Amino acid sequence: MKFYLRLVFVFISFLFLTCNFHYFALANELRSQTENLDKISEDKIRFHLIRVEETPKSNLYNSPALEFELAKSKLFKLSRSSKLNLTYSTKTGNYDSGLSGLMFLLTLGVFPWFTESQSNVTFTLMDREDKKIIRDYTFPIQGRKIVSWLTIPFYIVLPIFSDSMDGGTNYDVSNVSLRLLVEAFEAELVKDCIEDPKLLETLRNKGNESFE
Repeated sequence: MKFYLRLVFVFISFLFLTCNFHYFALANELRSQTENLDKISEDKIRFHLIRVEETPKSNLYNSPALEFELAKSKLFKLSRSSKLNLTYSTKTGNYDSGLSGLMFLLTLGVFPWFTESQSNVTFTLMDREDKKIIRDYTFPIQGRKIVSWLTIPFYIVLPIFSDSMDGGTNYDVSNVSLRLLVEAFEAELVKDCIEDPKLLETLRNKGNESFE
């Protein structure tokens, strides 16, 4: 009997690890500012990254993978000694469908288990010395996660055609959504810097200043 119980436990655990499909939508997302980005990206904006972890629940939009996405940017350069801080924070509400979760277990992963989330992601540029906020940008993002064996074809195929979908074995990280959030922040900042060259000058000057 214990052997069969262990098999059931392993099988259910395997379901949770392999059948995650996630799609999301950014509110008021700007299109990429490629031409404007090329104009101002010769001298990158340096900053010290502070990622404020959201507890106690894990968050698809707040993980160490953020640093990797920022490091790929043409506009930014990470620097621990810079006097310009970039603080990244999230505030998330998760809503589980208890009935679908129960049906998921009863059908051994065939019936989809739905989880919805509403998050606000904030990028704050701040003077590291006097703590004065230079600019902050908040992006609402709505997501839905579906867990089921039936989602396997979808999370393999659909992300090829859409940047708003991903899936796989990791429930706590969404590299695709992090990349889109960084691109949205980049686009907003580029737009503001083109409209206000003094802002770009301030960010570059403060970013280039370093603590000894």
